[in-house]
Amino acid sequence: MKKMFFGAFMALVLCGCSGEREYLSYRGMSMGISAKSMCDSLQQQGLAIDTLHSGSTSYVLVDTVARNFVVTIFQQNDTIMDILEQYTATYNDSTSNLWQARHDEFEKEFGWPTMRHSGDLHKEAFYKNDKGTVILELLNTYSPTMSIRYSVKSME
Repeated sequence: MKKMFFGAFMALVLCGCSGEREYLSYRGMSMGISAKSMCDSLQQQGLAIDTLHSGSTSYVLVDTVARNFVVTIFQQNDTIMDILEQYTATYNDSTSNLWQARHDEFEKEFGWPTMRHSGDLHKEAFYKNDKGTVILELLNTYSPTMSIRYSVKSME
């Protein structure tokens, strides 16, 4: 009886410890897929490759529906390292509202962030878990911008 219990326990442990890493999700896709596959999927969602700025270490995709954002996929040997979304706007309220909406969304998923800056014109929030790090930054200066960096690395 003890051997059967021990065998069942070991089987349960081995099944639960497959060693596969979990990755952050970007637009419903795991960052564990290949950079090329991620790029192809984003193209199907209406983004276009900016061939002038894409290179061997990154793909740069631009919005074709005038939502004013750019997505950069940083890769190494077709493995995604980081994804950077950059939004621009013509007035501060639009980026502030977008920042707040994404902040609330990430807070639900990751918990309360570490705030590096928390002013009216510059906010920077770090969300971290065992899957990676998300950095949400707002710069409302002469040219209002907001960026979101998804990284497979754990950063401080």
